[in-house]
Amino acid sequence: MGVALTDAGHCGTIRGMRKLLICLLLLVFGVMAAQGRVKVASLHPLLSEMAQAVGGEQVEVVNLFPKGADLHTFNPTAADLARARDAALVLACGMGVEPYLEDLKDSLPSTQVAELGKSIPPVYLPGTQLADPHWWNAPQNMKRASRALMQALSVLSPADVAVFRAGQKAYAAEMDALDREARVALGRIPQEARVLVAAHAAMGHFGRAYGFRQVPVHGIAQESEGDTATMAQLLRSLRELKVRCIFTEATGSPRAMETLAGQVGAVTRPLVMDGIHPEMPTYREIFRFNIRNIVDGLGQSH
Repeated sequence: MGVALTDAGHCGTIRGMRKLLICLLLLVFGVMAAQGRVKVASLHPLLSEMAQAVGGEQVEVVNLFPKGADLHTFNPTAADLARARDAALVLACGMGVEPYLEDLKDSLPSTQVAELGKSIPPVYLPGTQLADPHWWNAPQNMKRASRALMQALSVLSPADVAVFRAGQKAYAAEMDALDREARVALGRIPQEARVLVAAHAAMGHFGRAYGFRQVPVHGIAQESEGDTATMAQLLRSLRELKVRCIFTEATGSPRAMETLAGQVGAVTRPLVMDGIHPEMPTYREIFRFNIRNIVDGLGQSH
């Protein structure tokens, strides 16, 4: 009887040690896997989403853009830079969206900075040599940028190239699907109505992709604030174009644009032009929101 009890206790001890060893091994392998991931810091929420989609479990994504911040006034703080200091890659929109970028590069000399907008053909604002930096407003641009991201990740972690290729392929398929969806929906808008009038000069890439003319109100009138002659010319142009809808920024005050719309007999609809909205965290949500409002504002019903 005593021997049996001793054997059982011995076996139980061995089983317990095996369980402990397995747990320790799993913990070690988990730590090694976490250490093997590529840390990516992002300066725009849509780039964070793209990095996670392309990199999958092989990346750790740190979004440096604070909730509720404005794209054109955001500047990384010392705390933001501290979070990015051990990142292997920082993702930026480029095209001048981040005027602080050179200072950031100086602050993070050992970190690679990828300006994904460099992979996108420029679209110039009407009558200028200024490139519209809002390249994310066309899914095919996002697809192109995801290829540039895949290449950057593959250089940093060659062992995970297959993972990155698969992630980029799936992301590209999603962008293609959104593009097809948009073309079907926008097909209901007559050619003469394809005029995007907005306060923000941010729809040039969208216009090139889908055959719309961009008329940025601030781009026309900002240099002559209070100039009644300039505003009168703007009103004449909008009436000649028979503008059906004027688009406001979904996260800003629509008041000025509503006043302008009233003067030319147009309706207003909101758009998310900077790619950031607190209630729409994904690119799919933002793009579909914009398509719905453009079709609603410019379709045959108006």
